[in-house]
Amino acid sequence: MSDDDQLDPSAGEHQETRADALVMFGLTGDLGTKKLFPALYELAAAGRLGIPVVGVGRSEHSDDDIGSMRDDALDGYRPAGGRSVDRAVVDSIDLSYIGGDSTETSTLDAIADRLDGVSQPVVYAAIPPGIFGDVARAIAGSKLPASTRFVTEKPFGDDADSAADLYAEVTDALGTERLFIVDHFLAKSAIENMLTVRTSNALIANSMCSQFVESIELVMDETGDVDGRGSFYDSVGAVDDVLQNHLLQMLAILTMEPPIDDTDAAYHDARSALLESIRPFVADRAMFGQYSGYRDVENVADDSTTETFVAVETTIDNDRWRDVPVRLRTGKALAHDRTEATITLRCDERLGEDQIQNRVRFLVKPNASVTFELGVLDPDTHDPIPTEVYACGPEDHGDLGDYAVMLDNALAGDTRHFAHIDDVVAAWKLVAPLHAADKELVTYEPGATGASIIS
Repeated sequence: MSDDDQLDPSAGEHQETRADALVMFGLTGDLGTKKLFPALYELAAAGRLGIPVVGVGRSEHSDDDIGSMRDDALDGYRPAGGRSVDRAVVDSIDLSYIGGDSTETSTLDAIADRLDGVSQPVVYAAIPPGIFGDVARAIAGSKLPASTRFVTEKPFGDDADSAADLYAEVTDALGTERLFIVDHFLAKSAIENMLTVRTSNALIANSMCSQFVESIELVMDETGDVDGRGSFYDSVGAVDDVLQNHLLQMLAILTMEPPIDDTDAAYHDARSALLESIRPFVADRAMFGQYSGYRDVENVADDSTTETFVAVETTIDNDRWRDVPVRLRTGKALAHDRTEATITLRCDERLGEDQIQNRVRFLVKPNASVTFELGVLDPDTHDPIPTEVYACGPEDHGDLGDYAVMLDNALAGDTRHFAHIDDVVAAWKLVAPLHAADKELVTYEPGATGASIIS
């Protein structure tokens, strides 16, 4: 294997035909500004784009218009390492725009005409999930090649049954091999690293079980509120926006058994098996909150009962983790942007109460790191005192962030960093009792800490 292959985030157990065009529904929206345009820049800067990119939307824009949107989005973007945006890289992106309805075959035909001669396009869809099936049928009925891959953003369905039905609808039109279901957390190397650190180091691996672990906690606190996304957010809330996908996928990677081999299928099977072993959430072990001022946000109902904060506790019903409390928490408009997973080890009861609590803490955001909280000697008192040992690995795949990795994998036909339908259905089943719960919302002030809300 060459050095280039070893550094290639799309390298897997198979080499599919790399895409020769990228079609992007939703590129002109908020996600485009925050994530997609920067991802295209990162791919181009790494020499991993080099294909035409077509943005598609209902609004009428010219190619110059979408070029201006790209430039505006990259004005506030800083590549890895604090470098400045390279104008030559920006100009190298072959970007154009087509206006039309994504569910109409005529729109897909117009795209095919624009991309005349391509054999392996990718259609990426950051659009409402309710029309994924219509788009899939439009792709299948259009002049686009029969090999066209279809990449769908979250959420995929809104419960277990609708997700399964949607999967059947899309795959009936396109086949299972052409569907890629996005959860960009799966493309974060800091999250993948949780499994690596936990299983590849005997010092840690031998204590990762219920005999030695006291609790597991996952947190995703966000300082941002929902301003500008009121209509979308009020229809989903914290449970469906973060808990059902990001936090549960993060928990699965943290706690799943090592895959039996390095294939994508083995990785998916191990992740799905863990998700299926989590006990469904129950309302009496959940807490819901809503930040003060949420109901004043545009397109949010005046009497909205949508939660902007949720904290839940459950257990994993397998031999390794049985009876270990697992706590998950996420919220908007909080004091800090912080995503982390913490494994707390049990103290030895024979040594009394004044012991140093050992922890393994995986920080994903703001800066990826692994921290070991240990006891060391105080030379004055000869007692143990707490200390922290940091291990900082690569934060991402070279200069590619999570969205760039996700797009790169889709272009390469590599499924490792995408959700499997079994994951999605299992996660929806876990949160189903929370959908049915009679929520008693705790009101919290913007800028509160997540810990203070649940205390």
